[in-house]
Amino acid sequence: MPGHTPVLLSDVLRTFDLQSDQIVIDATLGGGGHARAMLARIAPAGRLLGLELDPRTLTTTADSLREFGRRVTLVQGSFRQLATLANANGFDQVDAILFDLGVSSMTLDDASRGFSFQANGPLDMRFDPDHQTLTAADLLNDGTLADLTTIIKAYGEEPAAARVAAAIVDRRRRERFADTADLAEVVSSVVRRRGPRHPATKTFQALRMAVNDELNALLDGLNQSLEVLKPGGRLGVITFHSLEDRIVKRFMRDQIKNHGATLIAKVKPPRTEILSNPRSRSALLRILSTSLSTNTKT
Repeated sequence: MPGHTPVLLSDVLRTFDLQSDQIVIDATLGGGGHARAMLARIAPAGRLLGLELDPRTLTTTADSLREFGRRVTLVQGSFRQLATLANANGFDQVDAILFDLGVSSMTLDDASRGFSFQANGPLDMRFDPDHQTLTAADLLNDGTLADLTTIIKAYGEEPAAARVAAAIVDRRRRERFADTADLAEVVSSVVRRRGPRHPATKTFQALRMAVNDELNALLDGLNQSLEVLKPGGRLGVITFHSLEDRIVKRFMRDQIKNHGATLIAKVKPPRTEILSNPRSRSALLRILSTSLSTNTKT
């Protein structure tokens, strides 16, 4: 898909070691870059289930994958219901599952979704606006000072969380938050820029994660994956920041220590990939091979 560059693609394909006619799940379909490459590897009869929470992204990606016909099944839904969605679509024993936890470029670059400060838009940040009600604007305008401080500190790891939260509360006394530019301006007034990163980066991340309950969803999805992976199947997770990586690392360590799983790979993008795709700079891929005996949830 033009404009979409899948992160660590060659490493995913190498470490998954996909074979003809295998069955795989892309739990975070996004623009479909990983899915397309995996479908090519498992040809001629291999099947792929793609899950995508964002209905707009799913519609666009479905058109780009139409050439694969019945070999690909696409479902709008969260990976926290991975096992239910997989079983309902005939994917109950799969060879590999991929989670790419980065926000889709299509979603991030759409100003109307409110995920980025790069262009002004409404403070929404819902991955699934058809089924989610809570928006980032709701949190900013109605959250208590204590709640906002906790969210920004816990999900954004922002050292100045208390000052940012106080500035938010002070601003909303005069005018309610509506647009991303409003928030970026307030955060920039209390957080100094250090290096190329925008001062509001961590606060935007925190609100997005809170709106979408991302960390709880991730743990649910990892546990669900064990219900549909074949014994010896491979689980790949690409993380982008320490909070989600901590959950993945803890989950995989438990599977290795207590359930006979094996860590196949831990890979960071090479400098060449970072230069060609700057969004990959913080990516980290972990590949786990589950036990050859019965898979066990954490």
